[in-house]
Amino acid sequence: MEQDISKSEKEFIDRTGKISKQWSLGEPAGRVWAALLFAEYPLSQKDIATKTEYSLSLVSPSLKILESLNLIRSIRGEGREKLYKLELSFIEAFNILIKRQLEHDINPLIEHLDRIEEKNKNPKLLKLTAEYKQLKLYLDWFGKMISMKKVTGEKIKKLLG
Repeated sequence: MEQDISKSEKEFIDRTGKISKQWSLGEPAGRVWAALLFAEYPLSQKDIATKTEYSLSLVSPSLKILESLNLIRSIRGEGREKLYKLELSFIEAFNILIKRQLEHDINPLIEHLDRIEEKNKNPKLLKLTAEYKQLKLYLDWFGKMISMKKVTGEKIKKLLG
């Protein structure tokens, strides 16, 4: 495998790592995922370690996280070597991450806000609850749009004007 990575690939890996940290995946898992997104063929753990500049001991748990989300899968390479490849497109994976954010972060927060008894006495709390519910609707809608294969970015641009 080519050991050097391009400047654009390195930047892509770095930025995807930062984004995945914000999405509660962790920066290492995001960087590993980015290396696979950029790869033209399945990669070994060693290849991924080279591209991400991580140790194998950091790459391995990151691969497990990505496999548990069905974003990637392992296949057998030559001999007993495991190779890793994408299971989903970037946009399909993004949809999974949105659903995960809804389930793990936004829905529990809405449920908590709904249980606050003094909410009716506090206009700010009422507004905050309404805004989180609106965010949930937007993310649900966005996830449904992603799932509709015939809706392309160009069609969405036309709809939004």
